[in-house]
Amino acid sequence: FFLTGTDEHGEKIAKTAEGQGKEPIDICDKFATGFQVLNQRILISNDDYLRTTSARHKRTAQELWKKCAANGDIYLDTYTGWYNVREETFVTESDAQLADYKDPTTGLPLKKVKEESYFFKMSEYHDKLVKHIEDNPNFIRPEGHRNQILTRLNSDRLRDLSISRTSFSWGIPVPEGFDEKHVMYVWFDALSNYLTGIDALGVRDPETGPNPELAKFWPANVHIIGKDILWFHTVIWPCILFSAGITPPTTVFAHGFVNDKEGKKMSKSIGNVIDPHDMLNQYPVDTFRWYLCKEAPYGGELSFSEDSLRDMHNADLCDTLGNLIHRATNLCQKYCGGTVPDVPAPANPPLDLGAIKTSYIEKMKNFELQGGASIAIQTFRDINGYLTEQAPWHMKGDERAEERQIIVRATLEAVYAAAHLLLPFIPGGASIIFRKLGTEPVLLTGLNSDLRNLKVGTSINVGDVLYSKLLSEADKLSAEDAAKKKAESYAEAQKRKKEKKAKEIAKSKAGQKASASADQPDFTKMEIRVGEIKKIWLHPEADKLFCEEIDCGEESGPREIASGLRGHYELSEMEGKKVLVVCNLKASKIVGFSSNGMVLAAKGDDGAKVELVTPPEDAAVGERVFIDGLSGDPFSSAQVKKKKVWDTVAKKFKTNDEGVATWDGKEIKTSAGPCSAATLAGAPIS
Repeated sequence: FFLTGTDEHGEKIAKTAEGQGKEPIDICDKFATGFQVLNQRILISNDDYLRTTSARHKRTAQELWKKCAANGDIYLDTYTGWYNVREETFVTESDAQLADYKDPTTGLPLKKVKEESYFFKMSEYHDKLVKHIEDNPNFIRPEGHRNQILTRLNSDRLRDLSISRTSFSWGIPVPEGFDEKHVMYVWFDALSNYLTGIDALGVRDPETGPNPELAKFWPANVHIIGKDILWFHTVIWPCILFSAGITPPTTVFAHGFVNDKEGKKMSKSIGNVIDPHDMLNQYPVDTFRWYLCKEAPYGGELSFSEDSLRDMHNADLCDTLGNLIHRATNLCQKYCGGTVPDVPAPANPPLDLGAIKTSYIEKMKNFELQGGASIAIQTFRDINGYLTEQAPWHMKGDERAEERQIIVRATLEAVYAAAHLLLPFIPGGASIIFRKLGTEPVLLTGLNSDLRNLKVGTSINVGDVLYSKLLSEADKLSAEDAAKKKAESYAEAQKRKKEKKAKEIAKSKAGQKASASADQPDFTKMEIRVGEIKKIWLHPEADKLFCEEIDCGEESGPREIASGLRGHYELSEMEGKKVLVVCNLKASKIVGFSSNGMVLAAKGDDGAKVELVTPPEDAAVGERVFIDGLSGDPFSSAQVKKKKVWDTVAKKFKTNDEGVATWDGKEIKTSAGPCSAATLAGAPIS
């Protein structure tokens, strides 16, 4: 059971609302909603979101107060001392003096307080708390924090704690039978949220009664907190629970802060705050989650760097994970007909899954996310290594068909098992892997360690590559500059071509035979360039057509092109996609829409399946595709039409056995690599 939420009471919130001329609940509603929206964007899978302003929480906090009072641990007195409003903490005279009576973070003066207050007899539990920490080495993690708390407890005995306020009203009222002008100290209220979420005290809903199914989750196995609130959770909270006769949580794990790339604490005044929403607007959620989990050291600080985030994405998610999944599923299409083959297990499996599960579970149980993520990605590197070493593509002939299928199935089985290790970190990508393999995940402990978890005959889907490369702004500018130079070179070539043509016409008129490009290969007469779909919409009058604006790197701007891909792709799949565009065809009207080019796609035998022919992700927009050993300037659109060049060229376009686009059996390439269809092999292209 995963509980999170917002602590919404206290003097700080009351003062903020007063300064803005609002009610405190209005401030809380705004931020609670904001946090929940962010949680959804980051794919946080909490079972409950608890707001401490809720009625159910009020009942729990008051019930906990009554339990402590019934044990004789709450009494009325007067508090005189220092108070840090921003931190909602009482400050001892010695600590206030050390800080020059200021908030160490903001420099704002501490508040001198003298008011009537209820006190909790925390001093009575000093020895019991020390013994509990010493007897339970996992109670405070990491160990450095445990040592810090013990050192403080051994040097200074606990004092009784003020647990109510009368100088403001924004808090949970103390229960009936106590002075009604008091509201609870925010930390007595806030800490009890852990009990509220699972109805541990049986007061969640007075109409339906207690919920024992939820209550069984107490004691919690872990509270995960920021290190700045360690004292409240490992000292004040267990003492309150001791008083109420409730078992403390098994572990309190305190993590460090996310700082800026220089390791400095984030601050609005400095201007180095990193907004998660900004990151999610720029990067995939899997990338953001993966970086935070894999980069942050156990219990330590994370210096957030976008360069490191991109590098980790490209190395781990794109090159290792995405590349392997695409290779494995494509090989299944090629050698196994796109289904899990019925073949024996290999003599030497790609993974020792039993050992991997043991190591991974140990890391995750110890809250070592960095260690768990490292095991996960290393497992995929090992699978990649296995596939490369076995190299089924080198096993030629029908007599080695089963050998190839054994390797492919072993790879798919290993990928399926390893995808379970990714679920806590990149649930989006992991879920896509399971869909590609046509098999739902199971409990990690339920995986067969013999790597025979996939059902024979299950369809395997290739689909799109999982992750694309991420470029820095400098890389993007460099790519744009390269594309611009290519476009400029193309413009110069066109100019030379026109000049050449003018000379040929002049010669022809003079009765001389023009030496047009008789020896030029037909393919080079066509101008096929890398384009990027910038905008796409449904053709208003044709239910099979998309209308697109495609950037082909031309100074004149994007081309408008119609393509018959509706029914094969969704709009969301097309926008931003890189495609191959035939650029020197005469513009034509297609159901009233002027189409200035053609997008190339591979087509299955019956025409039911159509797939775009796409260049590598890092191919430059505007680059003209080529075939090694063939050269020549493209014809004008008028020449192409007059000489019916496209009709001749198109007949020799098809994908090879690996799905790579070819013309007359030769691979069609960009400087970034060959172009291909996702799954269609041996299919005509048009």
